[in-house]
Amino acid sequence: MKDAKPLLLVLGGVSVLGVLALAASSPGRQAVTRAVEAGMEWMDRVIARVSKHEGKHDSLNLNLDGAGLSVGIIQWAQKVGNLGVLLAEMQRTDPARFASTFGPHWQELLQVTAASSLAPVGGQVLWREPWVTRFKTAGRDPVFIEVQNRLARQGHHFQGAIEAARELGVATERSMALLYDTSVQQGPGFAKRHATRVRAMFTTNGSVRVPYLELLETYARLAPAHFRRTTPPTKPYPVSHIEWRKTGDEWHAWAGQFDLYAGIIRRRVGIVRDPDLSDTPVRLA
Repeated sequence: MKDAKPLLLVLGGVSVLGVLALAASSPGRQAVTRAVEAGMEWMDRVIARVSKHEGKHDSLNLNLDGAGLSVGIIQWAQKVGNLGVLLAEMQRTDPARFASTFGPHWQELLQVTAASSLAPVGGQVLWREPWVTRFKTAGRDPVFIEVQNRLARQGHHFQGAIEAARELGVATERSMALLYDTSVQQGPGFAKRHATRVRAMFTTNGSVRVPYLELLETYARLAPAHFRRTTPPTKPYPVSHIEWRKTGDEWHAWAGQFDLYAGIIRRRVGIVRDPDLSDTPVRLA
């Protein structure tokens, strides 16, 4: 792993506030100095790493997971309201371009997506034509590409990852990719709550002492635990577009054609073990 070190977290009364709490050695101090000097460039590397699983700016998920249309580098999804947030920012950035790109029903488009609805717009659902072509066009427009980039950096998903990092007590390029991936897939609130739970698992007398990568791997493996059962479910999954299906000797939660438990485990553990991610501390804004 790039810049990997046999790190041991020593937290508790020490305020980490965006940097990994390293032992007070000269190499540790130098690592923090390098991170501060590097600024915030790590954010774009983290977003690019997570986008490897999500798509390009013009990538569309045409309701394959039951969440309606999902769009772009972090797949802003219609059913949970994220697509509405993206479209509202596009329209605010360049109203004339937005109306030209999305056509005469652009106002209805904003209203439907703001309501997290999967209702048709202009007589057609968003994962059918003419909407597919319109969203593809928007995903290739430099102005709207920059909107995606800006919202990926400044929106609630990245803020959720930052809050989760402060809860977990660790912030490196690797940990931020893990937390951002969790925030994008499972929501910012979950990413933070899960960080609190995982840190509590390793807390004794107010201090946390655990190898850095063990902490991250525990976070990664436990994040999708609620998508797996070892006994038959007694009632449907509480979210309408997700259902329990027998998967081998277990029951996993599936969204359309996606096995949520297996997919999340694969993604998150892959991030923890990615040799191209850095373990040098990063500065949070």
